[in-house]
Amino acid sequence: MSQQLTEKSDVYSFGVALLELITARAPIERGKHMVRLVAETIYDLKDNTILYQLIDLRIGPASKLKGVDKLFTLAMRRVNESGAERPSMGEAVKEIEGILELASLNKYTVY
Repeated sequence: MSQQLTEKSDVYSFGVALLELITARAPIERGKHMVRLVAETIYDLKDNTILYQLIDLRIGPASKLKGVDKLFTLAMRRVNESGAERPSMGEAVKEIEGILELASLNKYTVY
C-alpha cells in the first residue's frame, strides 16, 4: 500500500465500513484485519452458508434479509487488494439503489 489517500482508498474504507455493519466485527480483531478474517472465512467455507456464519444476527436472520447477500458482495468487491479492481463509489451508489429496490425499501426518491 502506498499510504496515500485516493478515491480507491476511500472505496476500500467504504467496504470496510459495510463489513463492520454486516458482521459487527471491529476493523482489527485478534491482531488481524477484519477484511482478512472475513476473506479467510469465505475461503474456508466455500459454500452458501457463508452469510449465516458472518452476519450479525442482531440485524436479523440472513435468510429473511432481502439483498443482504448482494450488500455483502458489494462490500467484498470494495475491499479488493488491488485498487484498480475496486469499483468506483458511483458504481457503489448504483448497486445500493438496486439492492434497495430489490428489498422494496426504496419508497421515496432522494435527490
